[in-house]
Amino acid sequence: MRRTSRAPGILLLSSFLAPGAPILAQERPTLELTLEEAVKRALENNVDIAVQRYDPESGRQGLRQAEGYYDPFASATLSKQDVTDPPRNVFTGGAKVSTSTDTWNFGLTQPVPTGGQFQITFNNNKIDTDSVFSTFNPIFGSSLTVAVTQPLLRDFRIDSARQQISLAKKNVEISDAQFRQTVISTIASVKQSYHDLLSAIDNLEAARKNLALAKKLLDENQIRVRVGTMAPLDVVTAESEVASREEGVIVAESTLQEAEDILKTAIFPAHDTPIWALRIVPTDRPSAEPYPVDLDTAIRNALERRTDVLVARKNLERADIQVQFARNQTLPSVDLTASYGGSGIGGTGLRREPPLGGPVIETFPGGYGDSLSSVFGADFPTWRVSVNVTYPILNRQAKAFSAQARIAKLQAEASFRRLELAVAAEVRSAGRAVETNFKRVASTRAARFLSAQRLDAEEKKFAAGMSTNFLVTQAQRDLAVAEVNEIRAVADYRKSVINFERAQEAGISGGGGTLQLSSSGLGSAGGGTGGAPATGGGAPQP
Repeated sequence: MRRTSRAPGILLLSSFLAPGAPILAQERPTLELTLEEAVKRALENNVDIAVQRYDPESGRQGLRQAEGYYDPFASATLSKQDVTDPPRNVFTGGAKVSTSTDTWNFGLTQPVPTGGQFQITFNNNKIDTDSVFSTFNPIFGSSLTVAVTQPLLRDFRIDSARQQISLAKKNVEISDAQFRQTVISTIASVKQSYHDLLSAIDNLEAARKNLALAKKLLDENQIRVRVGTMAPLDVVTAESEVASREEGVIVAESTLQEAEDILKTAIFPAHDTPIWALRIVPTDRPSAEPYPVDLDTAIRNALERRTDVLVARKNLERADIQVQFARNQTLPSVDLTASYGGSGIGGTGLRREPPLGGPVIETFPGGYGDSLSSVFGADFPTWRVSVNVTYPILNRQAKAFSAQARIAKLQAEASFRRLELAVAAEVRSAGRAVETNFKRVASTRAARFLSAQRLDAEEKKFAAGMSTNFLVTQAQRDLAVAEVNEIRAVADYRKSVINFERAQEAGISGGGGTLQLSSSGLGSAGGGTGGAPATGGGAPQP
């Protein structure tokens, strides 16, 4: 009888794998990583956090822009003008009159937080003329005016500027909450990816163990065939089983590489070729200890501090600001305007004889200081008080705007109540998942222990000739399925605890791309028997 060191089927599989065989794990550079270090790396390097970190600062700049409405506005006008007029009538002042005017005006406008405006204007000019009717040359003129405009109804309690500032403040608070949500979700996602990597490593070990059992059975069958106590057909069956379980190892290795890539994406800042060749070795292995679940306390915590609830509350406050502004715009416009000022004139005085159009016979010195003295001495005061009232007869635009704002607020309130209900349901679901998965851990652990005992019994019976090759293979498959189910249950339990904690802080939406193990990690080792359906590790995704 011909003896071979490896079965033909195994040699055939090896020939297919050899050209593209991956680098052995021990040949790759290694990064030992604790769970705490993974979280720290993610907080420092995660791309989602890096992108979201700009939003709060952008919101603060938006607030600064809105508050800029109340910045004082200064203005100045400097000009020079020369005009020569032809004689139009006997009062032109000469055959032709040349006038040169220098102007320097200044102003300051300051909006005030009551919807009004405070304004100061200081106007000055100097006029040089050869008109025969002029009594000063040059002539200096100055005026100083202080004016206040104050709305009494519309725009008094709130106006467009204060509305925009209030909304910008809420936007900053929303951006801060959303950034916190990104951080919380990233931490939870990294923790889940870390546990997924642990599960993938355990899954690969289980697949290799299952392959080793199949190879052991194959070797024993080959010995029995050589001594004539077993039919050659049983060797073919064992060879097929080994090939099938080789496929399970291949799938498990791919699953491990995928889990590594997911974790690398979360903890490294950018694409860098060496990081993809890096082998991550998790050094923390948390046990499946019981976790206390207090649903009433958890729901209260979620309704008080969850980021999506906080954002919804801020949106309600935004809606209330819109309602206040829209209601204010339905009021009549009643604006009080008050102003007070003075003017003055100065320059070189001229005495003519005759007084009207005669030649200059005497001058009196003077200048710009005389004009300023008159202004600030209130020699020629001017004041004014007025009330301007405007109101559209039907005012349909403002009334429709107000009605739309009220409807939007009612919608926001209804959405908030719906969110509260959804939050409570999500927290309850996440809490139940913790309790369910903890029970699954105990159940699958017992099933794995019993399957190992059954396989041991079948192997002993097979060695004594009291069992069959089929029953031993079936027991090996059942043990493989039981080991995968336990691995999955432990991983689901760890992740359900993370989800339960996150459900009280930021919600479970957008779960972060976690890896889901399945019995396919051991290929056909399950053989379609005994494989428990995956129940999932957390609450349903909203």
